[in-house]
Amino acid sequence: MPEFPIFDLSINIITLLVIIGLSVFTGFGIQRWQIAKKNRKIKDLEQEVIEVSAEILEVQKEYCELEARIKDMDLAIPVIPIKLRVRKEEEQTKGTKEDGADLKKDSRNRTA
Repeated sequence: MPEFPIFDLSINIITLLVIIGLSVFTGFGIQRWQIAKKNRKIKDLEQEVIEVSAEILEVQKEYCELEARIKDMDLAIPVIPIKLRVRKEEEQTKGTKEDGADLKKDSRNRTA
């Protein structure tokens, strides 16, 4: 009796199709798992950003409240800022240089 090579070939084709089908389903399963993992990571990061933003807003609110309290305290305690004192000293030194006597001593203003 002659053997039927077609029958053996059809078994190999069916096996090959089953292997290809399992590979496709495995590939889709792995891809789906990776996408789900990335989506979970994105949700975790979004939640972290929301929490950090809320914390920053809370700290900003506390800062504004503290600044308002300090302004209220400043009204009760008169303090002269250092910048105003420096400006007054600069104005006084400019006034002495205007008469011309101190200009000869200042080496930065010399030309030639």
